[in-house]
Amino acid sequence: MNFPEPPARYPTAEAMASLAKRFDLPNHSNMQDWEYEVADPDRIDEFVAAYLCGELGDDERFTLMETILQSFEELETRESDPRWHSLLETIASNLDLHISTVYYWARLDADNPDEMFRISPSMRTLLRSS
Repeated sequence: MNFPEPPARYPTAEAMASLAKRFDLPNHSNMQDWEYEVADPDRIDEFVAAYLCGELGDDERFTLMETILQSFEELETRESDPRWHSLLETIASNLDLHISTVYYWARLDADNPDEMFRISPSMRTLLRSS
């Protein structure tokens, strides 16, 4: 698949602090990839509800989506989970905000499934449909 790399976007310290407070999550200076470290498949419903509530700014939604995707990455039953398919629709309808995230998770540089994330095939499908 040939898709141009979108401009990089990263979680902001302000978004991480806001989300940490909202969800009572740890937020320490030694956490290298906060958005992935705090992921939790048991909290997917809570994370998605907050994403959809309309109270978050773009930086918070961007960062929270990274956490949600990592949570689904860790979920073994993802493909049979209707929440996963609903989330893909949410991402597709907000692709301008999440294009760099989708690109990252798609792992277009990998041909071998062992080099991809579990959610890479779904992210590749989103890119193809964009």
